[in-house]
Amino acid sequence: MNSSEKTSPISADPVIPPNPVGRPRADALIVYAGRGLRDMGRGLIAVILAIYLAEIGFSIPQIGLVLGASLVGGFVLSLIVMFTANWMSRRLWFTVIAAITGLAIIMLFVTENVWLIGLASFFGSYAGSGMHWGPSLQLEQSSLTDVTTSQTRTRAFSNLSVSSAAGRALGGALVGIATFLIGVRGWELIDAYRVLFAINMGINLLNAAIYLGLSAAVESKAAVGQLLVNPLKASSRKPILKISGLFGIDSFAGGMIFESFFALWMVQKYGINEGTVAAILIATQGLNLISIWLAPSVAKRIGLLNTFVWTQVVANVCLIAFAFAPSVVFATGIWMLRGIFDEMDVPTRQSYMMALVPPGERSVMAASANLGRGIGRMPSSTATGFLWAGAYTVAPWLLGGGLKLLYNFAIYFSFRNVQLSEDPERD
Repeated sequence: MNSSEKTSPISADPVIPPNPVGRPRADALIVYAGRGLRDMGRGLIAVILAIYLAEIGFSIPQIGLVLGASLVGGFVLSLIVMFTANWMSRRLWFTVIAAITGLAIIMLFVTENVWLIGLASFFGSYAGSGMHWGPSLQLEQSSLTDVTTSQTRTRAFSNLSVSSAAGRALGGALVGIATFLIGVRGWELIDAYRVLFAINMGINLLNAAIYLGLSAAVESKAAVGQLLVNPLKASSRKPILKISGLFGIDSFAGGMIFESFFALWMVQKYGINEGTVAAILIATQGLNLISIWLAPSVAKRIGLLNTFVWTQVVANVCLIAFAFAPSVVFATGIWMLRGIFDEMDVPTRQSYMMALVPPGERSVMAASANLGRGIGRMPSSTATGFLWAGAYTVAPWLLGGGLKLLYNFAIYFSFRNVQLSEDPERD
C-alpha cells in the first residue's frame, strides 16, 4: 500500500454480538494465562540453554544450529496450523502445541547428541526468543481478535504482552533455584540445570491442560471449505504481503540478539554468573510491563503506527550502544533502558495489522505476518553462531540493530499516510 493509495480512515470492526457463542471474556483470560505460562517456560530456558549446551561440549556454531532448528520448527508448525485452520480447532491446536513443547524437553535428559537435541528443539521451541512468533502467537492473535472489539483490541493485546513479560520475569526468577543448588548445595551445573528443565516441562504440560477450557468463541470464522489460507487471493494482499516482508526483516534481526545469546555474552565478556543475568532480565521485564501497559494510552494520543515505530527506534539505538559498553554497569544500564521501549511495539503492532485489513481477512493477515516473521527468524540464530565462531564480537549486535532500524523506517514510510478509524484525528 503506497502513500497515495488509501488515506481515508479504515472502518472499525463490528462489535461482538450481545450473546456470542462461548465465553469470550473467559477465553481471553485463558489466552492471557496460557501466554504467561508459555513464556515462563521460555524465559527460564532462555537464560540457561546456551550455557548448558556449552557446558556439555557444544561449540558456538552447534548452539546456533540447535536454536535455529527451534525456529525452523516454529515456522513449519505455523504453516501446518494455517493449512488446518478450518478442520482442526484452535482449542486443540493450543493444547497439542503446549504438550509437544513440554515433552520435547525429555531429550535434554537422555542424550548429548547435537542432532537428537536439534530434533527436539525443532518441536520443543528451545529458542527463548520464539515467544513473539510461531503457531501459538498466530492462534492467540486470531482468537483474541474474535473475542474483542476495535475499542478493546489494543488493550487486549497489551494484556497479552503483560502476561508475556510477567511470565518471562518469573521464568528468569526460577533460575535462582540453580544458583542455590550450585552455590549452596554444591551441585554440578549440569545436574542443577536439569532440575530447571524438569520445571519447564511441568509448566508446559500444565499449560496444555489449561487450554482445554477454551470455548467455541475462539474458533475460526473463516468460510467453510477454505482449506488453505492464501494471502495472494486476499483483497488486501498488497498491505498483507508488504507488512509480512518487513516483519521478516525485523524478525531476522531480532533472532540475532535474543536472550540466550545475551546471557552468554554477559557471562563470557563480563564474567558474571547466571543468577546475575537472570536478575538483569527480571528487572528489564519489570520495565517492559510498565511500557506495555502504557502502550494503548500512548497509541490513543499519537497513533498505533507512530507508537510501534518510534519506540523501536530508541530501543534499537540502545541495542547498538550496548555492544560498546565499557563495563558490566554500563551494559546493564543500556540493556535496561532498551527494555523501557523494546516491548511497547508488540501490542500496538499486533493491533495495527489486525486493523489494517477487513474482518474477513484478519486470519490471512495473522498467518501471513507470522510466517513472514518465521522465515526471517529461521537463519538468524545460526548466523549469530557463525559470527561468533572465532570470537565474541560486536557483529551480531551491530547487524541486528542496524537491520531493525532499517525495518523501522521502511514500515513508517510505507504506511504513514494510512489513517485508521481508531487513530487520533490529524490536523
